[in-house]
Amino acid sequence: MKPTTETALGAALKSAVQSLSKKKQTEMIADHVYSKFEVFRQFRPLALGIHESLITTLPQFEATLISRVVANHCRKPRYIKSLARGGKRFDLTNKPAGEVSPEEKKAAELALVPKTSTPPVSAPNITDTSNTIEAGNDE
Repeated sequence: MKPTTETALGAALKSAVQSLSKKKQTEMIADHVYSKFEVFRQFRPLALGIHESLITTLPQFEATLISRVVANHCRKPRYIKSLARGGKRFDLTNKPAGEVSPEEKKAAELALVPKTSTPPVSAPNITDTSNTIEAGNDE
């Protein structure tokens, strides 16, 4: 990869973006990533370390926020389903870049299993008699 040099326009954009709240910045970055990269729109399994590629590709955005966008994407049920299917992982250009491991596939399958709610355990009916005064014991 070639080193990135920040242009005046890039610097102005970065400054404008940083004046927004972190939540707004994250939403804006997510919109940009989904519009620019097909691999995100298709919810295909992402190449390991893809956040580093995104950070390099999008220097106008804060690295921690890009990582947050990737983490949010990877928690979506649609993405987890694609991991559970297994197969290839894909880079930013939608080209194969590795495979989903059997362990990752299994973890995704388990994440998709609905959590069963256990019925609440009822507390035993215990009556506290330590403060009770018995009638007839006036000693």
